[in-house]
Amino acid sequence: MPLARHALAARLWLGLLLACVIGAAPAQAQDGVTELLATLKARASAPASAASDAGTPPADPRLVQRATRETQKDDERILADITARLSRNRAFAHVRAAVQAGVAELDGHVADNDARQLATKVVSAIDGVVAVENQLTLKTDFGARLGETANIAKERALRTLALVPLLLMAAAVVWLANLLGRWLANHLHIVRLDSRNPYLGTLVRRAIRTGFVLAGLLVALDLLEATALVTAVLGSAGVVGIVLGFAFRDMAENYLSGIMLSLRRPFEPGDHVRVDSFEGKVVSLSTRNTVLMTLDGNELRLPNATVFKAVLLNFTHNPNRRLAFQLGVGYGEDLRRAQDLGVTTMAAMQGVLADPGPSASIDRVGDSAVTINYYAWVDQRQTDFVKARSEAIRLVKTALEDAGMDLPEPIYRVQLTAPEGGAPTDTAALPAAPAPALAPPPAAPAPVDPQALARTQADVSPNTELDAQIAQERARNAARDMLQSPGSKPD
Repeated sequence: MPLARHALAARLWLGLLLACVIGAAPAQAQDGVTELLATLKARASAPASAASDAGTPPADPRLVQRATRETQKDDERILADITARLSRNRAFAHVRAAVQAGVAELDGHVADNDARQLATKVVSAIDGVVAVENQLTLKTDFGARLGETANIAKERALRTLALVPLLLMAAAVVWLANLLGRWLANHLHIVRLDSRNPYLGTLVRRAIRTGFVLAGLLVALDLLEATALVTAVLGSAGVVGIVLGFAFRDMAENYLSGIMLSLRRPFEPGDHVRVDSFEGKVVSLSTRNTVLMTLDGNELRLPNATVFKAVLLNFTHNPNRRLAFQLGVGYGEDLRRAQDLGVTTMAAMQGVLADPGPSASIDRVGDSAVTINYYAWVDQRQTDFVKARSEAIRLVKTALEDAGMDLPEPIYRVQLTAPEGGAPTDTAALPAAPAPALAPPPAAPAPVDPQALARTQADVSPNTELDAQIAQERARNAARDMLQSPGSKPD
């Protein structure tokens, strides 16, 4: 302790001596002496217990002052960078900034919360910014917001106006692609893609036109630098396709069935067909429905999927068609004679084909008559089937009746029996039944005079009542008809 007191006293004397010298020393030396005195005073005033902390000396004031000056320079640089960056964005026109020790303070107002967050990001990206204290408020003035909206709209309008030349060029590319696709589709014979199937040729034409238009759209979007949109659309096409497939499953099924029907061609316009229980003449085939006209003149629309999966009977595909009908002849008649007479009568009819010729066969023995089936063939291109069958029935029935043959109506035998215990019938009182007369031998069938038969025969020419109506319907639906005739012009 005495040694410490002596050391302290020595320091004080040394300080007094230096104080005396300060008056005659220059300014720089005075600063150094002042710093030295401050250091000595701080050490002298420290308690004795601080002697154990001699390993952590206090900061040098000169270094502190130098660091302070450098921090001020950094704050000035940061403030300049913040001011320059905010001034380049019109959304920050009313934003004021201040920097202190690397902490940026933003004050003022902006249009919306997005601009407020953007200001924080812009300032945080500047080198040297330690933290950002965002005190910006949202602008609630309606007029100011309306002005900001008008400025944004004006900028976008100017940007769109600048893109007008590119838009015109893109539209020209799409138009040229469509024009080229249409020309190539109408000249398929040049590239040997035409087909005898009318709809197949139409399908190829539409595919070519669609492909050229899509290619033109891709080129146009590339000119507009919108290829990212194409990528997004193509990427979502799979999901959209699945959703649309479930939503429009029936429509897609009918469309595909229509394509298959047009390629297979199970019928032609005007054919007389029967689809399950539906019957009529074919009018047209669209992408969704098969249009028939019933024999009553009514329009019948059947889904293509139903037609494609149903049992389809085409009465017109083969021009030769066989008519058939039945007549009942009595038990006592000569069945061979009845067959020959019917065949001879039908052979003399106009419209009945000689090859194959008419025929007849015994079908069954009924309760009161023997049923005979009569058959004949007609050419539907020259003879109406319904008229010919009607005339055949009338003429054969008339010929059998003129030959004296019995065409009996249904006869039912009723047997009466005596009640039990009743008196027996006196057979002696009953008159004797006359002996049956012998039946005359069957005579040969009389020859049929074709000229006389022709004078009594009705008209059996093809029925054209529905032809005009079908032609009108086909003309009305020509744009959507997939059953174009080979000579028709494609749409």
